[in-house]
Amino acid sequence: MKDVVIKSISIGDELLIGQVINTNAAWLGAQLSEAGYQLDSTLTIGDSEKAILDAFNACMDSDLVLVTGGLGPTSDDITKPTVCKFFGTELEFFQAAYDNVVSLFKRRGFQMSERNRSQAMLPKSCEYIPNTYGTAPCMWLEKKGVVFAFMPGVPFEMKGIFTDELLPRIKQRFQSKPYEKRVIMTTGIGESFLADRIKNWEENLPEFLSLAYLPQYGMVRLRLSGRHDDGVFLHKTLDREIAKLTDLIPEYIFAMQDQPIERTVFDLLINKRKTFASAESCTGGNIAHVITLIPGSSDVFKGTAVTYATPMKSKVLGVPAAMIEEHGVVSQEVVERMAEGVRGLMEADFGVATTGVAGPSGGTEETPVGTVWIGVASPSGVVSKRFNFGKDRENVINRATIAAYEMLRQQLM
Repeated sequence: MKDVVIKSISIGDELLIGQVINTNAAWLGAQLSEAGYQLDSTLTIGDSEKAILDAFNACMDSDLVLVTGGLGPTSDDITKPTVCKFFGTELEFFQAAYDNVVSLFKRRGFQMSERNRSQAMLPKSCEYIPNTYGTAPCMWLEKKGVVFAFMPGVPFEMKGIFTDELLPRIKQRFQSKPYEKRVIMTTGIGESFLADRIKNWEENLPEFLSLAYLPQYGMVRLRLSGRHDDGVFLHKTLDREIAKLTDLIPEYIFAMQDQPIERTVFDLLINKRKTFASAESCTGGNIAHVITLIPGSSDVFKGTAVTYATPMKSKVLGVPAAMIEEHGVVSQEVVERMAEGVRGLMEADFGVATTGVAGPSGGTEETPVGTVWIGVASPSGVVSKRFNFGKDRENVINRATIAAYEMLRQQLM
């Protein structure tokens, strides 16, 4: 089966200058993959006739081109006139498009301006596709066998139109190939070391499977995916290869699906009917923040004590001032006492504590910027570990949060 060649074009100066993040291309890629297609490439271009025409011409080796942006009523939205130039047509008034705009303004209780009437002016040769989410039109045109589908750039409008209108048309026009992916979440090992560990396995993967390394703060997400005419065979092959992979790196895997580590810990706590509390210094409440994003987290999370100022570690958590004076605030002794203190204070099964130097200043020769001590207290005692997460403040906070959850996960296991 011949693969369908699909490309996308995102139009807008705001995307190029970083004023708006281009989430449309990523979303389209994900939706196409789930439907059995593959987005081959994406172009992000500015609002100029030359850029648009160049992009259209560059995509003429495709089967389908998905275009977002530039369809509004303002003077900088020049996509429709440029489309007319490219397709050798002219703008024409579409009554159905006008009625859609009128209906939308009426539903929202707004007064329609003459400028909005221009949104009913569409390329004469296009197939008009209604936009029930906004006023910008959706258009379907063809040139030399290449289909161009134009959508508004506003994400919620684009998503609605693609799901409701375009994807069914695409499925009807183009044959898809079964696609499946698996995601394995790892932590505690860097990307290069992980690659070395699974090198032989990766090199012997079937040619229709591909492995992607997706590193982020303190973890590496592995995505194994593939397409095959036989969906059942693809599924069984993925099962077999994932089993091989888990045998190679069992100590680094915290989830067999795409989820953050705090979700894995939450599930473990729920299943074991256990609770935890956190005592946070350098993480500034981030451990508490990420767990409370999960609905139902009050069943497992008792609370946090953000003892950022040194005296608060003594006043709130009972860390002796003499201990801090002797060992330093960033030390094994202090973090272990913090973990024990918050566990008792919050009457939790586990206490998790962090203390460190997030930077960019404040480090010493003995305790350089990026140094973090993490402790986990439980009924059987307390464990602690020293880390260095580099000099970037945000990186230190996020990596320390992940490491704290990983230490708690290990204790739960």
